[in-house]
Amino acid sequence: MHSRTILYCAAHGGFAAERVPLGGGAAVFEMLTAEWRRTQEVHVETITPAILSSAGDAPLGADLIRYSEREYAGFCRAFEQAATAEILRHDPREVSVLVNDVSEGPRFRELHKRGYRLYTIYHVDVVAYIAAIYCRSLIRPSTLAALWRRLRPLHGIVPDILKLVFDKQKASVEHSTGLIVPSPSMKETLLECYPGTPEDTIHVLPWGAPPPKGEPDPVALRREYQIPSDALVLLTLSRISPEKGQDLLLDALAEWEQQPDFPSRPLWLFICGGAAYMQGNAHAEKVRTLAARLRKTRVVFPGHVTGSRKESFYALADLYVFPSRHESYGLTMLEAMQAGLPVVCLDHAGARAVMSPEFGEMVSGPSGLLGGLKTMLGSESRRTAAANAARAFAMEHPFSESATNLASLLT
Repeated sequence: MHSRTILYCAAHGGFAAERVPLGGGAAVFEMLTAEWRRTQEVHVETITPAILSSAGDAPLGADLIRYSEREYAGFCRAFEQAATAEILRHDPREVSVLVNDVSEGPRFRELHKRGYRLYTIYHVDVVAYIAAIYCRSLIRPSTLAALWRRLRPLHGIVPDILKLVFDKQKASVEHSTGLIVPSPSMKETLLECYPGTPEDTIHVLPWGAPPPKGEPDPVALRREYQIPSDALVLLTLSRISPEKGQDLLLDALAEWEQQPDFPSRPLWLFICGGAAYMQGNAHAEKVRTLAARLRKTRVVFPGHVTGSRKESFYALADLYVFPSRHESYGLTMLEAMQAGLPVVCLDHAGARAVMSPEFGEMVSGPSGLLGGLKTMLGSESRRTAAANAARAFAMEHPFSESATNLASLLT
C-alpha cells in the first residue's frame, strides 16, 4: 500500500456515464478509479458533486449538459468551494490531490499555499478551445492569454465565466506540482501561453486505448436498422457539439453526392452521441438539418451509446470518421482502432498524438475530409491494412499502462 492517499477531485465524476454524454474527462475518471481499485496500485478517495447534496445543490448528470453559461458558472463556483473545503480536511503530508478539471477545479492558489501537492489533468485546454472554436483559429491561444493579462484592470467587471476560463487556468499552471497532458502539442501550447513555466512540471501522458466494455453484436444492429448486406458503413461517435465537427462530415458527403464517383453501393452513416453543453442543442438541430438534405446517404442518429451497444457499432462499421475541429486526444478514435477500424480524421493536436498514415487518412482542413473518405472507401485492401495496423497499435498502448504510470507519478 502506498503511503499517500490520492484525493481525486472530479466535477464530472460519479454520474451514470452510460446515460449522459459527459465527455472524455468523465470517461477517464471512471477508467482510472476502476483500474486503481482493481489493481490496488493506490488508495484513492473521490471528491465529486455528491458533496453538494448536503446543501441540496447536487446536480444530476443531465443537469450539467443542459446548463446555460451562467448556470454552469454557478455550478463551478459551488463545486470549487465545496471541493476546496473537503481537501482542507486532509493533512497535506498524507495526500496527493489529483484534479480532473481546470475551470471546475478547487482553489489552486489557496491549496498550494497550504502545502498540498496538486496534479491537474488537462482534458481540455480551455483557452486553446476558445481560440479554435469561438475565435475560429484566427488568434493564437498565447495571444488570448497575453491579452487577458493586459486587461487585468478590467477583470472586476467581466463575466465570471471568463474568470473561470482564464484565471483558473493560469492558477492551475502556476500552483500545480504537475500538469498531466495527453499530447506534446498541448504541452507546447501551455508553455507558449504561460512563459516561465518549468517544462519538467508538464507530463505528457497519452491515455491509450480504453478497455472494451461488453461483447459486440453487429448482426443485431443490421437487423435492427435493416442495413443491406453490401452497404458501406461510416461511423462517428462523440457528443454532438460544434467542436466535434459532425457538420463538416455531412458537408463533405453532400459535396460527394454531386460527383460521378459517389459509391454505387449503399452508403450508411451512423452519428452516435447526444447533444451536450451550452451549444449542443443548437448544433444538433443544425446537424439534423444537414443530414435531411442528403439524398444518396442514409444517416442514422442512434443517440448516446455505451457498453455492448457501442462495441457493436464499432464492429458494424467499415470506417471510423473523426471530424473534430478541436480535440485534446480522442478516446473514441483509440476505441475504434482497438476494434479494428481504419480512421479518417482532421489534423489537430489530439489526432497527431495518435494517428499515423498506416492507420488511415489524417487530412488538412474540412476540405480534406472528402478526399480522405474517397481514398479509404475506394480500396478494401487499404482499409484492411489500416485496420490491422490500427488494432496492433491500440493493443500495444492499453489504458491500464497509462493508469500505472500516473499512479507512479502521484505517489
